[in-house]
Amino acid sequence: MSDDARSHLIHAFRKVLRPLVKILIRAGVRHDEFVDVIKGVYVESAIRDGIGRTGPLTRTRVSLTTGVPRRDVDRFIDNEAYMIQPPPTHAATLSEVLHVWNTDPQYLGPYGVPLEIDFDSTPGRNFVELVKRVNRETDAWLALEDLIRGGTVVRAGDRYFKVLSRTFVMPEPMSAATLEHFGNTMAMLADTIQHNIERSDAPKRLERSVYADNGLEPELLPEFDQFARERVQQLIADIDDWLAKRSPADLERKDLVNTGISIFHYISAAPQQSSLRDLIE
Repeated sequence: MSDDARSHLIHAFRKVLRPLVKILIRAGVRHDEFVDVIKGVYVESAIRDGIGRTGPLTRTRVSLTTGVPRRDVDRFIDNEAYMIQPPPTHAATLSEVLHVWNTDPQYLGPYGVPLEIDFDSTPGRNFVELVKRVNRETDAWLALEDLIRGGTVVRAGDRYFKVLSRTFVMPEPMSAATLEHFGNTMAMLADTIQHNIERSDAPKRLERSVYADNGLEPELLPEFDQFARERVQQLIADIDDWLAKRSPADLERKDLVNTGISIFHYISAAPQQSSLRDLIE
């Protein structure tokens, strides 16, 4: 890699890390904790993804290639607690519940409009059975409370519930479900970009952006937000219908691919002119 490309790479990671580090600071995660996480990622990536050199994979070679001290390499390899993942939330279950409610003919009325359903009274078509169909381990009442709190489902009379959206909106900031979604989304986006910039032997994955060439007047942002939301919601609905019609009959197949499309709307912050020294002094 040329010096110029390396400079742009380092600067790109600084830009990516800024908003991530802001989240860590606000959550009380200290620099030393973050450094320890980075060490673990270096060790894991070197082992799982290869370290770019021929020869046997040893702990010493991992240490020499990554710059992580050998004692830390041993620590991350020998103590699985450092790499353990937290138990998943039921956010994925809620998203799938909404998907089935909006696409399965059993839950649709005339013109494909989702039906209002009760909690557990109507045999074959109620909320409890809908949840159990997606995940038998999920508590249906807790799932319904989350959907109502997020504004995705509302009460319709005394007994029935009405779905308003296909998309599950995280009801609480910095909750476990919100942070799980954050990690998954960032990882998927980063993986797509990494694939596109490194894999010259494979077709590029879809990753598109549209932006105002000369910027947008601030007073037009609410109008643009409403316009984008309406168009994106229709696009997502069309894609959701396409996927629903092609749901695999055999869910036990080993070659099923976990795939989908994410769309990102961003507003770039104004560049900061002051140096850190100027801000401190």
